[in-house]
Amino acid sequence: MNIEIFRTLSSVTRVDLVIEAGNEKLFLCTDSTGLNPLSHSGPLRQTLKSGALSQTVPFLMQDAFHCFYAAFQADELFIFMGPMCHERLTHITRRQMFKSYGIEADGLPELPAFSLPEMVNMIRLACHLAGKELPQADLLKQNNIFSDDPMNTRKDQTRLLLREEEEDDDNAFRHSYHEELLLLQAVKEGNGKEAVRLSEEMDRDSGRLSARDLQHRKNMAIVGITLCSRAAIEGGITPEAAYRLSGYYIRKCDAAQDAALMLKYRNQAIRELADYVLEKQKLARYSGYTEQCRDYVRRHYREKIYLQDIADSLGISPSYLSRLFKKETGQCLQDYINEERVYRAANLLQFSDLPIPEIAQYVHFPSQSYFGSIFKKLKGMTPKEYRDRFKTPAFGKTGR
Repeated sequence: MNIEIFRTLSSVTRVDLVIEAGNEKLFLCTDSTGLNPLSHSGPLRQTLKSGALSQTVPFLMQDAFHCFYAAFQADELFIFMGPMCHERLTHITRRQMFKSYGIEADGLPELPAFSLPEMVNMIRLACHLAGKELPQADLLKQNNIFSDDPMNTRKDQTRLLLREEEEDDDNAFRHSYHEELLLLQAVKEGNGKEAVRLSEEMDRDSGRLSARDLQHRKNMAIVGITLCSRAAIEGGITPEAAYRLSGYYIRKCDAAQDAALMLKYRNQAIRELADYVLEKQKLARYSGYTEQCRDYVRRHYREKIYLQDIADSLGISPSYLSRLFKKETGQCLQDYINEERVYRAANLLQFSDLPIPEIAQYVHFPSQSYFGSIFKKLKGMTPKEYRDRFKTPAFGKTGR
Protein backbone atom coordinates (compact mmCIF):
# COMPACT_ATOMS: atom_id res chain seq x y z
CA MET A 1 0.00 0.00 0.00
CA ASN A 2 1.27 3.47 -0.89
CA ILE A 3 1.92 5.18 2.45
CA GLU A 4 2.66 8.52 0.77
CA ILE A 5 -0.90 8.86 -0.51
CA PHE A 6 -2.16 8.63 3.09
CA ARG A 7 0.38 11.24 4.17
CA THR A 8 -1.08 13.48 1.47
CA LEU A 9 -4.61 12.75 2.73
CA SER A 10 -3.54 13.65 6.27
CA SER A 11 -2.02 16.91 5.07
CA VAL A 12 -5.14 17.88 3.13
CA THR A 13 -7.71 16.90 5.78
CA ARG A 14 -5.54 17.88 8.81
CA VAL A 15 -6.43 14.56 10.44
CA ASP A 16 -3.75 12.13 11.62
CA LEU A 17 -3.75 8.63 10.14
CA VAL A 18 -1.97 5.67 11.71
CA ILE A 19 -1.44 2.47 9.77
CA GLU A 20 -0.68 -0.76 11.65
CA ALA A 21 0.89 -3.64 9.76
CA GLY A 22 0.48 -7.32 10.63
CA ASN A 23 3.58 -7.26 12.83
CA GLU A 24 2.09 -4.32 14.76
CA LYS A 25 4.55 -1.94 13.13
CA LEU A 26 3.09 1.57 13.05
CA PHE A 27 3.29 4.13 10.26
CA LEU A 28 2.26 7.61 11.39
CA CYS A 29 0.90 9.71 8.51
CA THR A 30 0.80 13.24 9.84
CA ASP A 31 2.29 16.70 9.50
CA SER A 32 2.02 17.36 13.24
CA THR A 33 4.50 16.72 16.05
CA GLY A 34 3.71 13.02 16.20
CA LEU A 35 1.90 13.40 19.51
CA ASN A 36 -1.16 11.31 18.77
CA PRO A 37 -3.26 9.09 21.04
CA LEU A 38 -3.45 6.45 18.30
CA SER A 39 0.33 5.98 18.20
CA HIS A 40 0.79 6.17 21.98
CA SER A 41 -2.13 4.13 23.29
CA GLY A 42 -2.21 0.43 22.54
CA PRO A 43 -5.54 -0.02 24.40
CA LEU A 44 -7.14 2.64 22.20
CA ARG A 45 -5.99 0.90 19.02
CA GLN A 46 -7.14 -2.47 20.36
CA THR A 47 -10.63 -1.10 21.08
CA LEU A 48 -10.82 0.32 17.58
CA LYS A 49 -9.53 -2.91 16.00
CA SER A 50 -12.12 -4.98 17.85
CA GLY A 51 -14.85 -2.66 16.67
CA ALA A 52 -13.60 -2.71 13.07
CA LEU A 53 -13.54 -6.51 13.03
CA SER A 54 -17.10 -6.73 14.35
CA GLN A 55 -18.79 -4.94 11.43
CA THR A 56 -18.56 -4.44 7.69
CA VAL A 57 -18.39 -0.65 7.76
CA PRO A 58 -15.59 1.36 9.44
CA PHE A 59 -15.84 1.54 13.20
CA LEU A 60 -16.47 5.04 14.56
CA MET A 61 -16.07 5.80 18.26
CA GLN A 62 -16.47 8.90 20.41
CA ASP A 63 -14.37 9.17 23.56
CA ALA A 64 -15.10 10.95 26.85
CA PHE A 65 -13.76 14.22 25.44
CA HIS A 66 -16.12 14.19 22.43
CA CYS A 67 -13.30 13.30 20.05
CA PHE A 68 -13.99 10.79 17.29
CA TYR A 69 -11.73 7.96 16.10
CA ALA A 70 -12.27 5.70 13.12
CA ALA A 71 -10.77 2.35 12.14
CA PHE A 72 -11.15 -0.13 9.31
CA GLN A 73 -9.23 -3.10 7.94
CA ALA A 74 -7.76 -3.19 4.43
CA ASP A 75 -6.00 -6.42 3.47
CA GLU A 76 -3.62 -7.17 6.36
CA LEU A 77 -3.52 -3.56 7.56
CA PHE A 78 -5.54 -1.59 10.06
CA ILE A 79 -6.03 2.09 9.28
CA PHE A 80 -6.87 4.44 12.13
CA MET A 81 -8.01 8.07 11.88
CA GLY A 82 -8.23 10.68 14.61
CA PRO A 83 -8.68 12.43 16.84
CA MET A 84 -11.45 14.30 14.98
CA CYS A 85 -13.30 16.91 17.04
CA HIS A 86 -16.85 18.08 16.54
CA GLU A 87 -15.97 21.38 18.25
CA ARG A 88 -12.68 23.01 19.20
CA LEU A 89 -11.27 21.86 22.53
CA THR A 90 -10.05 24.39 25.05
CA HIS A 91 -6.38 24.23 26.04
CA ILE A 92 -7.28 22.62 29.38
CA THR A 93 -9.59 19.99 27.85
CA ARG A 94 -7.01 19.21 25.16
CA ARG A 95 -4.33 18.67 27.82
CA GLN A 96 -6.67 16.41 29.82
CA MET A 97 -7.53 14.42 26.71
CA PHE A 98 -3.91 13.79 25.73
CA LYS A 99 -3.00 12.96 29.34
CA SER A 100 -5.74 10.31 29.47
CA TYR A 101 -3.90 8.52 26.64
CA GLY A 102 -0.50 8.76 28.36
CA ILE A 103 0.77 11.89 26.59
CA GLU A 104 2.12 14.69 28.76
CA ALA A 105 4.11 17.28 26.81
CA ASP A 106 4.35 20.96 26.03
CA GLY A 107 3.25 22.26 22.68
CA LEU A 108 0.30 19.93 22.20
CA PRO A 109 -1.11 20.23 18.69
CA GLU A 110 -4.29 22.16 17.97
CA LEU A 111 -7.18 19.96 16.89
CA PRO A 112 -9.35 21.34 14.06
CA ALA A 113 -13.12 20.99 14.31
CA PHE A 114 -15.21 19.15 11.72
CA SER A 115 -18.89 18.58 11.21
CA LEU A 116 -20.06 14.97 11.31
CA PRO A 117 -20.72 14.90 7.52
CA GLU A 118 -17.15 16.09 6.96
CA MET A 119 -15.83 13.27 9.15
CA VAL A 120 -17.88 10.71 7.24
CA ASN A 121 -16.58 12.00 3.90
CA MET A 122 -12.97 11.86 5.11
CA ILE A 123 -13.43 8.26 6.26
CA ARG A 124 -14.99 7.32 2.93
CA LEU A 125 -12.08 8.92 1.08
CA ALA A 126 -9.57 6.98 3.19
CA CYS A 127 -11.45 3.76 2.41
CA HIS A 128 -11.36 4.55 -1.30
CA LEU A 129 -7.61 5.16 -1.23
CA ALA A 130 -7.16 1.82 0.54
CA GLY A 131 -9.11 0.07 -2.23
CA LYS A 132 -12.02 -0.61 0.09
CA GLU A 133 -15.19 0.94 -1.31
CA LEU A 134 -17.56 1.98 1.43
CA PRO A 135 -21.25 1.19 0.78
CA GLN A 136 -23.77 4.01 0.97
CA ALA A 137 -24.66 3.05 4.53
CA ASP A 138 -25.08 5.70 7.17
CA LEU A 139 -21.87 5.45 9.19
CA LEU A 140 -23.36 7.35 12.11
CA LYS A 141 -26.37 5.07 12.33
CA GLN A 142 -24.34 1.88 11.84
CA ASN A 143 -22.09 2.93 14.71
CA ASN A 144 -24.96 4.08 16.93
CA ILE A 145 -23.70 7.66 16.91
CA PHE A 146 -26.60 9.98 17.70
CA SER A 147 -29.22 7.34 17.00
CA ASP A 148 -32.52 8.84 15.87
CA ASP A 149 -34.93 5.95 16.39
CA PRO A 150 -38.39 7.50 15.80
CA MET A 151 -40.02 5.23 18.37
CA ASN A 152 -37.56 6.24 21.10
CA THR A 153 -38.07 9.89 20.18
CA ARG A 154 -41.84 9.58 20.50
CA LYS A 155 -41.50 7.83 23.87
CA ASP A 156 -39.16 10.53 25.14
CA GLN A 157 -41.52 13.29 23.99
CA THR A 158 -44.46 11.63 25.72
CA ARG A 159 -42.54 11.24 28.98
CA LEU A 160 -41.49 14.90 28.87
CA LEU A 161 -45.06 16.14 28.29
CA LEU A 162 -46.44 13.97 31.08
CA ARG A 163 -43.77 15.13 33.50
CA GLU A 164 -44.45 18.80 32.69
CA GLU A 165 -48.19 18.36 33.21
CA GLU A 166 -47.76 16.48 36.50
CA GLU A 167 -45.05 18.67 38.01
CA ASP A 168 -46.14 22.13 36.92
CA ASP A 169 -49.23 22.87 34.84
CA ASP A 170 -48.19 26.49 34.34
CA ASN A 171 -44.75 25.43 33.16
CA ALA A 172 -46.32 23.37 30.39
CA PHE A 173 -48.22 26.37 29.02
CA ARG A 174 -46.95 27.90 25.80
CA HIS A 175 -47.61 31.29 24.31
CA SER A 176 -49.79 31.15 21.20
CA TYR A 177 -48.62 31.10 17.62
CA HIS A 178 -50.71 34.23 17.11
CA GLU A 179 -48.56 36.05 19.67
CA GLU A 180 -45.43 35.06 17.75
CA LEU A 181 -46.95 36.39 14.53
CA LEU A 182 -47.73 39.72 16.21
CA LEU A 183 -44.11 40.00 17.35
CA LEU A 184 -42.70 39.20 13.93
CA GLN A 185 -45.15 41.59 12.27
CA ALA A 186 -44.02 44.40 14.58
CA VAL A 187 -40.40 43.80 13.50
CA LYS A 188 -41.38 43.68 9.81
CA GLU A 189 -43.17 47.02 10.23
CA GLY A 190 -40.18 48.60 11.98
CA ASN A 191 -42.02 49.06 15.29
CA GLY A 192 -39.21 48.31 17.74
CA LYS A 193 -41.01 49.51 20.88
CA GLU A 194 -44.01 47.26 20.22
CA ALA A 195 -41.79 44.31 19.27
CA VAL A 196 -39.90 44.50 22.57
CA ARG A 197 -43.17 44.82 24.52
CA LEU A 198 -44.63 41.74 22.83
CA SER A 199 -41.45 39.76 23.36
CA GLU A 200 -41.41 40.53 27.09
CA GLU A 201 -45.08 39.55 27.38
CA MET A 202 -44.32 36.21 25.73
CA ASP A 203 -41.49 35.60 28.21
CA ARG A 204 -44.06 35.01 30.94
CA ASP A 205 -45.80 32.26 28.98
CA SER A 206 -42.86 30.49 27.40
CA GLY A 207 -42.41 26.76 27.74
CA ARG A 208 -39.21 25.39 29.21
CA LEU A 209 -36.33 25.00 26.76
CA SER A 210 -33.97 23.62 29.40
CA ALA A 211 -34.19 22.13 32.88
CA ARG A 212 -31.65 24.76 34.01
CA ASP A 213 -33.15 28.22 34.34
CA LEU A 214 -30.10 30.10 33.03
CA GLN A 215 -29.84 27.87 29.96
CA HIS A 216 -33.59 28.24 29.40
CA ARG A 217 -33.22 32.03 29.35
CA LYS A 218 -30.25 31.81 27.03
CA ASN A 219 -32.11 29.53 24.62
CA MET A 220 -35.12 31.84 24.66
CA ALA A 221 -32.98 34.87 23.90
CA ILE A 222 -31.18 33.17 21.02
CA VAL A 223 -34.41 31.82 19.50
CA GLY A 224 -36.05 35.24 19.77
CA ILE A 225 -33.13 37.02 18.07
CA THR A 226 -33.02 34.42 15.30
CA LEU A 227 -36.76 34.64 14.55
CA CYS A 228 -36.74 38.44 14.56
CA SER A 229 -33.74 38.58 12.24
CA ARG A 230 -35.73 36.57 9.69
CA ALA A 231 -38.68 38.93 10.13
CA ALA A 232 -36.37 41.90 9.56
CA ILE A 233 -35.20 40.37 6.29
CA GLU A 234 -38.82 40.06 5.23
CA GLY A 235 -39.19 43.70 6.23
CA GLY A 236 -36.60 44.72 3.67
CA ILE A 237 -33.12 44.71 5.20
CA THR A 238 -30.39 42.63 3.58
CA PRO A 239 -29.66 39.13 4.93
CA GLU A 240 -26.04 40.16 5.42
CA ALA A 241 -27.01 43.04 7.72
CA ALA A 242 -29.52 40.89 9.63
CA TYR A 243 -27.07 38.02 10.13
CA ARG A 244 -24.27 40.34 11.20
CA LEU A 245 -26.39 42.09 13.82
CA SER A 246 -28.12 38.94 15.10
CA GLY A 247 -24.83 37.03 15.18
CA TYR A 248 -23.26 39.73 17.35
CA TYR A 249 -26.05 39.64 19.93
CA ILE A 250 -26.31 35.84 19.88
CA ARG A 251 -22.62 35.65 20.78
CA LYS A 252 -23.18 38.17 23.57
CA CYS A 253 -26.08 36.10 24.94
CA ASP A 254 -24.07 32.89 24.69
CA ALA A 255 -21.21 34.39 26.73
CA ALA A 256 -23.47 36.02 29.34
CA GLN A 257 -23.95 34.34 32.71
CA ASP A 258 -26.74 36.60 33.91
CA ALA A 259 -30.38 36.23 32.84
CA ALA A 260 -31.07 39.98 33.04
CA LEU A 261 -28.10 40.68 30.77
CA MET A 262 -29.38 38.13 28.23
CA LEU A 263 -32.77 39.87 28.24
CA LYS A 264 -31.02 43.20 27.67
CA TYR A 265 -29.09 41.86 24.67
CA ARG A 266 -32.21 40.18 23.27
CA ASN A 267 -34.22 43.40 23.49
CA GLN A 268 -31.39 45.46 22.00
CA ALA A 269 -31.21 43.07 19.06
CA ILE A 270 -34.97 43.20 18.44
CA ARG A 271 -35.02 47.00 18.72
CA GLU A 272 -32.07 47.47 16.36
CA LEU A 273 -33.47 45.02 13.81
CA ALA A 274 -36.79 46.89 13.80
CA ASP A 275 -34.96 50.23 13.53
CA TYR A 276 -33.08 48.91 10.50
CA VAL A 277 -36.39 47.99 8.90
CA LEU A 278 -37.84 51.43 9.66
CA GLU A 279 -34.80 53.13 8.14
CA LYS A 280 -35.09 50.96 5.06
CA GLN A 281 -38.76 51.89 4.68
CA LYS A 282 -37.88 55.58 4.93
CA LEU A 283 -35.21 55.22 2.26
CA ALA A 284 -37.74 53.60 -0.05
CA ARG A 285 -39.43 56.98 -0.31
CA TYR A 286 -36.30 58.51 -1.79
CA SER A 287 -35.32 58.52 -5.45
CA GLY A 288 -32.36 56.51 -6.62
CA TYR A 289 -30.25 59.66 -6.84
CA THR A 290 -30.92 60.67 -3.25
CA GLU A 291 -30.22 57.22 -1.88
CA GLN A 292 -27.00 56.95 -3.91
CA CYS A 293 -25.99 60.34 -2.58
CA ARG A 294 -26.58 59.19 1.02
CA ASP A 295 -24.62 56.03 0.31
CA TYR A 296 -21.73 58.10 -1.07
CA VAL A 297 -21.64 60.13 2.16
CA ARG A 298 -21.68 56.96 4.30
CA ARG A 299 -18.71 55.59 2.37
CA HIS A 300 -16.68 58.82 2.26
CA TYR A 301 -17.51 60.55 5.54
CA ARG A 302 -13.82 60.43 6.57
CA GLU A 303 -12.83 62.45 3.50
CA LYS A 304 -13.50 65.93 2.16
CA ILE A 305 -16.82 65.60 0.34
CA TYR A 306 -17.60 67.83 -2.62
CA LEU A 307 -21.06 68.19 -4.14
CA GLN A 308 -19.47 68.21 -7.59
CA ASP A 309 -17.81 64.82 -7.00
CA ILE A 310 -21.10 63.23 -5.90
CA ALA A 311 -22.97 64.73 -8.86
CA ASP A 312 -20.28 63.53 -11.27
CA SER A 313 -20.52 59.99 -9.86
CA LEU A 314 -24.29 60.06 -10.49
CA GLY A 315 -24.07 61.74 -13.90
CA ILE A 316 -26.27 64.72 -12.95
CA SER A 317 -25.66 68.42 -12.30
CA PRO A 318 -24.71 69.62 -8.79
CA SER A 319 -27.59 72.11 -8.68
CA TYR A 320 -30.16 69.44 -9.56
CA LEU A 321 -28.76 67.03 -6.94
CA SER A 322 -28.80 69.74 -4.29
CA ARG A 323 -32.44 70.67 -5.00
CA LEU A 324 -33.56 67.02 -5.18
CA PHE A 325 -31.82 66.09 -1.93
CA LYS A 326 -33.38 69.02 -0.06
CA LYS A 327 -36.82 68.30 -1.50
CA GLU A 328 -36.83 64.58 -0.55
CA THR A 329 -35.03 64.65 2.80
CA GLY A 330 -35.97 68.11 4.09
CA GLN A 331 -32.33 69.00 4.81
CA CYS A 332 -29.42 70.33 2.82
CA LEU A 333 -26.59 68.00 1.89
CA GLN A 334 -24.05 69.58 4.24
CA ASP A 335 -26.39 69.09 7.20
CA TYR A 336 -26.72 65.40 6.30
CA ILE A 337 -22.91 65.09 6.05
CA ASN A 338 -22.53 66.64 9.51
CA GLU A 339 -25.27 64.35 10.86
CA GLU A 340 -23.48 61.25 9.53
CA ARG A 341 -20.13 62.37 10.97
CA VAL A 342 -21.65 63.13 14.38
CA TYR A 343 -23.35 59.72 14.38
CA ARG A 344 -20.00 58.01 13.75
CA ALA A 345 -18.28 60.19 16.34
CA ALA A 346 -20.91 59.37 18.98
CA ASN A 347 -20.21 55.65 18.54
CA LEU A 348 -16.48 56.26 18.98
CA LEU A 349 -17.09 58.38 22.10
CA GLN A 350 -19.19 55.61 23.63
CA PHE A 351 -17.32 52.50 22.57
CA SER A 352 -13.67 53.54 22.13
CA ASP A 353 -10.94 55.21 24.18
CA LEU A 354 -9.77 57.51 21.38
CA PRO A 355 -9.14 61.09 22.58
CA ILE A 356 -11.76 63.61 21.46
CA PRO A 357 -9.36 65.54 19.18
CA GLU A 358 -8.48 62.30 17.37
CA ILE A 359 -12.18 61.46 16.96
CA ALA A 360 -12.82 64.89 15.45
CA GLN A 361 -9.99 64.31 13.01
CA TYR A 362 -11.09 60.74 12.28
CA VAL A 363 -14.58 61.78 11.15
CA HIS A 364 -13.05 64.67 9.18
CA PHE A 365 -14.17 67.79 11.00
CA PRO A 366 -11.77 70.65 10.15
CA SER A 367 -11.19 71.55 13.81
CA GLN A 368 -12.05 70.35 17.29
CA SER A 369 -13.98 73.54 18.04
CA TYR A 370 -16.15 73.15 14.93
CA PHE A 371 -16.68 69.49 15.81
CA GLY A 372 -17.77 70.51 19.30
CA SER A 373 -20.25 73.11 18.08
CA ILE A 374 -21.87 70.80 15.50
CA PHE A 375 -21.96 67.90 17.97
CA LYS A 376 -23.69 70.04 20.62
CA LYS A 377 -26.17 71.35 18.07
CA LEU A 378 -27.22 67.81 17.07
CA LYS A 379 -26.86 65.97 20.40
CA GLY A 380 -27.68 68.75 22.86
CA MET A 381 -24.40 68.28 24.75
CA THR A 382 -20.67 68.56 24.19
CA PRO A 383 -18.61 65.52 23.10
CA LYS A 384 -17.11 65.30 26.62
CA GLU A 385 -20.54 65.41 28.26
CA TYR A 386 -21.75 62.71 25.86
CA ARG A 387 -18.77 60.46 26.69
CA ASP A 388 -19.17 61.00 30.43
CA ARG A 389 -22.85 60.08 30.24
CA PHE A 390 -22.79 57.13 27.82
CA LYS A 391 -19.27 55.66 27.93
CA THR A 392 -19.38 51.95 28.85
CA PRO A 393 -15.74 50.91 29.45
CA ALA A 394 -16.77 47.40 30.55
CA PHE A 395 -18.64 46.80 27.31
CA GLY A 396 -16.82 44.01 25.49
CA LYS A 397 -14.25 43.47 28.28
CA THR A 398 -16.18 41.33 30.73
CA GLY A 399 -17.06 38.60 28.25
CA ARG A 400 -20.74 39.30 28.78
